[in-house]
Amino acid sequence: MNDNTLPTANAEAWRAQVQYHQDRAEQEKALARRSQSDAGRAAHLLLSENHLQLAASAELVADMPDAEPPKSSSLQHTGWLMRESYGDAT
Repeated sequence: MNDNTLPTANAEAWRAQVQYHQDRAEQEKALARRSQSDAGRAAHLLLSENHLQLAASAELVADMPDAEPPKSSSLQHTGWLMRESYGDAT
C-alpha cells in the first residue's frame, strides 16, 4: 500500500463530519417524532434534512485528494444570528 491509498488526516476529519451530520439528522428526526406541534415537527424535519445535505457534501469532499481540513462555522453562524436578532442596536 503506498501513500496515495492511505487516508489523509483531512479525509478522516471530513469523514468524522459525515458521521456527525448523520447522527444529528437522526437526532432531529427523533425530536420531530416527539414534537407536540406541527411547527416544531416541521422545524426538526428541516434541520434533519439540512444535516443530511451537509453529510452528503462532506462525503464528496472526503474523497477529494487535495481537500482542505474542515472548519467550524459555528462561530460565524452565531455571529450572523446575533446580527439578525439585534440588528443595528449599536
